[in-house]
Amino acid sequence: MPSQSVLAMAIVAVYLVSVGLIARRFGKLHDQSVAEFAVASRSFKWYMVMFTVLATWIVGATYTAWVGMSIVDGMLAQYAALYGLGGLVVYYLIAPRIWSWGKAHNLYNLPDFIELRYGSKGLAIFIAIAGILLNFPWHIIAFKTFGYVASALTGGAVPFNLGMTIVVLLIAGYVMWGGQRTVVILDFYQGIISVVVVLAGIVFVTYSLFGGFGPLLSRLASEKPELLTIADKPYWTCIILGGIIGSYCWLEIFNRIFVAESVSEVRKVIVGAPFLMVLIFVMLVIMSMGGSLIAEVAADPEAGFLTMFTMAGGPLLLAFAAIVIVAAEMSSIDSQLATNSVVVANNIIKPFKPGLTDRQILTICRISALVFVLSALVVAMMELPMLVSIAIFTYENLVNLFPTIILGALWTRGNKTAAVAGLSVGIPVTLYFTWNATLSQALFGSWTPGIIGFTLNTLIYVIISLASRPQPSTTELFQELES
Repeated sequence: MPSQSVLAMAIVAVYLVSVGLIARRFGKLHDQSVAEFAVASRSFKWYMVMFTVLATWIVGATYTAWVGMSIVDGMLAQYAALYGLGGLVVYYLIAPRIWSWGKAHNLYNLPDFIELRYGSKGLAIFIAIAGILLNFPWHIIAFKTFGYVASALTGGAVPFNLGMTIVVLLIAGYVMWGGQRTVVILDFYQGIISVVVVLAGIVFVTYSLFGGFGPLLSRLASEKPELLTIADKPYWTCIILGGIIGSYCWLEIFNRIFVAESVSEVRKVIVGAPFLMVLIFVMLVIMSMGGSLIAEVAADPEAGFLTMFTMAGGPLLLAFAAIVIVAAEMSSIDSQLATNSVVVANNIIKPFKPGLTDRQILTICRISALVFVLSALVVAMMELPMLVSIAIFTYENLVNLFPTIILGALWTRGNKTAAVAGLSVGIPVTLYFTWNATLSQALFGSWTPGIIGFTLNTLIYVIISLASRPQPSTTELFQELES
C-alpha cells in the first residue's frame, strides 16, 4: 500500500474512533423507554435539530453521486439547491404544528401522525411499509459510498466490500445501542464537518485547481458551455418539484421534528438551515463541474470529489475529503436506521401485538436495525446502476405520499377516503409509466411519471375532500393548535 494511502487511512481511522468515543460518552439512553430511543425524549435545542436536519438531508452520496452528476450533466445537478430550499419551506409550514401534535399525543414518527390525523391504523401501516421500502435503496447508496471511500483511500488495497462492512457495522452498533440520542449528537458533530467545514475545502480545491470560481466558470463557458445550460427544462422542473414535494415524506426527515425541546426551538431551525443548504450545493456543483475539465476526474465521475481533493492537497486532503463523505453518509444512514427500526416495532408489529412492553419494543427495534443493515449490505455488494438514478427513482414514488401527509397536516378537509383513493391511483400510475418509459415520453414528454401520478393523486384527494363533510375529530385536532 502506498505511504500516502497509509497516512490518509490512518487519519480516517482516527476520525472513526472519535465517532465511537463520542457515541459512547454522550449517546447513552437516559432510560429504556420507546420515547427515549425514538425521539430522545424531545430534548434538543434548535442548533442540534438544525444540524441533524441538514446532516440527514445532505447525504454522503452528495459527494459521490451528485458530484458525478455535476461532472456529467453540469447545471442540471443544481436542482439539489433549489429543492433543498423548497423543502425547508415545507418544514417551516408544517413543523410547528407537527411538533405540537407530537407532544400532545405522544407521537414518535410519521405513521403515528397518519394514524392520529386520519384515524386509520391500516393507512398508518401502509405509510410505514411504503416509507421503509423507499428508504431501503438509500441504505444501499450509503453503503456503496463507504466502499468508494475505502477503495480510494487505500488505492484498492482494502477491498471495496471490506471497507464498506467495517463502517456499516460501526453505525449499526451505535444506533442499536443509543437510538436517536446518539444519532442527533453525532449528527451535530458530523454535520459541522460535512456541511460547514467542507466549504473551506471546496474553496481551497477550486482555487488550487482552477484559480477560483470566476476562472473556473470562464473555462467552462469556453470549453464545456453545454454544462452551463439546462437542456431539458421540463425534466429539471420535475426533479426539483419531486424533491420539494417529497422532502418531508421521508420517515427520518419527518422524525427530526419530534426530537426538538419545544415548538420555539423547531421554529428557530429555519434561521440558518436555508442559507447553509443553498451555499453547500451551489459551491459544490460549480467546483464539481470543473472536474469535467480534468481527464482523471471525468474518467470516474462518482469518485470525482476524492480525486480532486487528492490532486489539490495529496493524502491530507484525500483524508479530509474521505471524512466529509463518511460524516455525511453516517449522519444520514444512522437517522434512517434508527427511525425505520422504531417504525417496524411500534407501527407495524405492535398493532398486531398490542401487549408489547417498552423493553420488548426496544428489542424488536434493535433486531430490525440489524436486519436492515445486513440486507442492504448484501445488495450493496452487487453491481448496480449509477447511484443518482436510484435516488431519483425513489423520489418519483415518494411524491405520492405528499397529499396524504403534507396536505393532511395543513388542511382540515382531507380525510381517509380521499387519501386512500389518491394513493390507489397515483402510485400505480407512477409505477406503470416508470416501467413503460417510451409510452410516458410519447404522452408527456420530459414530465416524469412521479409528477403525473402525483398530479392525479392530488386532484383526487382534493376533489373527494371537498365533496365530503369535515370530520369532527379532525376539526378538534386543528383546534388544538389555537389553544
